[in-house]
Amino acid sequence: MATTADAELILKLYDLRREGVCRLARAYFISWKPASAEEILAVINDGTKAENAYVRQVTTYWEMAFSLVNTGAIDEELFAKNCGEGILCAMKCQHLAKKFPGTWTRTMAEAEAFINANAAAKARAEMMAKRFA
Repeated sequence: MATTADAELILKLYDLRREGVCRLARAYFISWKPASAEEILAVINDGTKAENAYVRQVTTYWEMAFSLVNTGAIDEELFAKNCGEGILCAMKCQHLAKKFPGTWTRTMAEAEAFINANAAAKARAEMMAKRFA
């Protein structure tokens, strides 16, 4: 059963998502639809581009959040009810890896482990994955 401490961590994660640059990064990553491997490479290989930082910030933010639940720091069921965007980002990474094999290599292993272990997250991920098909 979730505790008050679990709820406080969920709220802290939410507060971090509200930070200005994090909002920009999330908006960019979620709406980004690269049409070619070259477009991906132009973003991921140029550390001077804001878009490069956005991709890294979003994926590492969600990996951090998923690692907290995977190690037991946050109640699994409470987190499953509040991680839709993280699941969406993980499904996007999987989609990009399938569409651009060898080019898109960023995985979200912590997210994938959580999704595979939690029935509610898995159902949500399957629904979201259909959007990318």
